[in-house]
Amino acid sequence: MKTSLKKNWWILTINGVLAILFGGLALFATETLLISISMYFGLLVLVGGLLLLLGAFDQKRKEKNYSMMLVQSIFSIIIGILIMVFPGTTLRIFLLLIGVWSLLLGAYKIYVAIALSKMIEFRYVMLVSGLVLFAIGLLLLLNPTFVAGLVLKLVGAAFVVVGMILVYFSLVVRKAKLPEEKQA
Repeated sequence: MKTSLKKNWWILTINGVLAILFGGLALFATETLLISISMYFGLLVLVGGLLLLLGAFDQKRKEKNYSMMLVQSIFSIIIGILIMVFPGTTLRIFLLLIGVWSLLLGAYKIYVAIALSKMIEFRYVMLVSGLVLFAIGLLLLLNPTFVAGLVLKLVGAAFVVVGMILVYFSLVVRKAKLPEEKQA
């Protein structure tokens, strides 16, 4: 394992550099980039739906049950087209749905922490996580674009840091002396 890691130190370097590049891209992303990513996702859903449609026709030709695959393909094609035609709107709707989910989950966690306060040992952790989720949900409902941008910046910063750690670790591994090498 150690020998394999030392021989392949450059893979860690490449992973680190890719993480730094992705993080940098995320840090400086604009709304245009987010919409482009949304359109790309729509294209992936559309292509997946078309492939499912081909699979459904193949299943029909083989006289097998194809109805579920056909429904999935039609649904995927419609969703893919909607995302590509209205990328900004679908992105906002997605963020609003996450906001509603976060708001409801946060409220539920707060309720459980209060209702079962004598039964749950770490009720404060649940209460704090519920409050954080509720606040995130509220922010997403009030200003989804700002929160999405903030999350993207945080993810970008994390990727840059992880990438730098990977590059550093790869160089440490490259220079490390293995026990076999010290005896020789």
